[in-house]
Amino acid sequence: MMDSAQAEILVASLLGKEVGGWRINSFLGKGKSAVVLACSREAEVGAIKVFHPELVERYGRATQLERILREKSLVGASHPNLVNILDGGECPETKVLYIVMECIPYPNMHDALLSIPSEMIPVLIAQLASAARFLEDRNLVHRDIKPENIAVSSDFSRAILLDLGVLRPIGLSNLTDVDQRSFIGTLRYGAPEFLQRQEEDSVEGWRAVTFYQIGAVLHDLIMKRVLFERDSEPFSCLVRAVIEKVPEIFGDNARCVTLANHCLIKNPATRLELVSWDRFQNLVIDDSPSITLARDRIRQRQKYFQVAAAQEKPVGQNPRSVRKTLDDVCNRIESRLAALMNDLQAFPLRSTQSIKNVEQCASETYIHFEKDELKGIPFKITVSIRFTLIDENLGRPIFRAEAAAACANEYIQIEMLPAYTPIHTGEIELLLDNSYLEEVFVSCLEDAYMQIEQGKWPNEGNIIALMVKRGAV
Repeated sequence: MMDSAQAEILVASLLGKEVGGWRINSFLGKGKSAVVLACSREAEVGAIKVFHPELVERYGRATQLERILREKSLVGASHPNLVNILDGGECPETKVLYIVMECIPYPNMHDALLSIPSEMIPVLIAQLASAARFLEDRNLVHRDIKPENIAVSSDFSRAILLDLGVLRPIGLSNLTDVDQRSFIGTLRYGAPEFLQRQEEDSVEGWRAVTFYQIGAVLHDLIMKRVLFERDSEPFSCLVRAVIEKVPEIFGDNARCVTLANHCLIKNPATRLELVSWDRFQNLVIDDSPSITLARDRIRQRQKYFQVAAAQEKPVGQNPRSVRKTLDDVCNRIESRLAALMNDLQAFPLRSTQSIKNVEQCASETYIHFEKDELKGIPFKITVSIRFTLIDENLGRPIFRAEAAAACANEYIQIEMLPAYTPIHTGEIELLLDNSYLEEVFVSCLEDAYMQIEQGKWPNEGNIIALMVKRGAV
């Protein structure tokens, strides 16, 4: 790491001179291995990062030059939320390695954190994700997304992703630099699989890492403090927190809180199942009146997440804990269904049955509705809700919920139900507090009436599949 004395000597040797055709005008700052200076070339101005020669030789000139050339590959590729790269390479005269980028006259997000209004958080996160996706579309991954590497405009309306120094092409097994073997980035904001160098070198694998890092930035914006702040020292505590601890996140914007929780899930496969690029852009889409009440109910559940994160009692991967989790799901879903049927007042008499399969980490709740001539329903209807535990998530389980529905003249055998439709992936609380369950039952009952109106009655021994409205998966 370069100390202040080394930085001063390097700056003094460069001021007033040219590096790669760029005149060095003034000092802007320094990092661990380079100094940043204001520069100009004819009418063009920029910020030049010059790497300390001794550190370059110590850690490998070819490695650093390869990284610079990756950044230089973005010359001419412009995105409003990504710093523009102007030039880079090895200076023929001084032999120093450098990269030139546009000069951004804004503070970084970490320094501005306490001043950023909560209403601007969705805008900034959507822009950050857009910049990261821009890189992914070019088969590149940033790997060091954090508040210090994000500039924020003075009116908090624009975020700019900076510092592309550890940019990496995706899926290239012949890389020669050290980042094939060691952790590259910032520990606090690194995904657990990235910290342990267990990430998958694919678009999906690196996307999971990027989602985690964006979620970590979102955490800081919501909570107004750095991720795992209380676990910063000693170093081993921070490592353990990244791998094992679920951060507490609560705030006024339930959509942001939920997205941050999902981005910071430890298991990358679960993370990818819950998070997509669209979810970041949806933060800035106005809610329609039809889901306003559901959003209010979600806000009320934030205390649950806070308490769950604070208690943080990991659930072991064993049959007893799985059974306990499935028992809890079945009890809660049956209670929610009873309340829902009472609210709707539209369904015939029913019976409810729950079956748990511990080996498959799944449960199914069947709701059998009787015929009801007074309601104009001359056949029986069965609706099944299936929950599959996909990640115990340190005591805050993540489920995949699916539903199937059918009608018949007689009792419908479970194995005769049609294919299941995904309705939700995430915490059970979000399913219970949202409109997904109501949409399942309303859609299948409406389809039952449509079958009647079209003269499509089930024959003896046959069933007719009913439509189940697909939820947010």
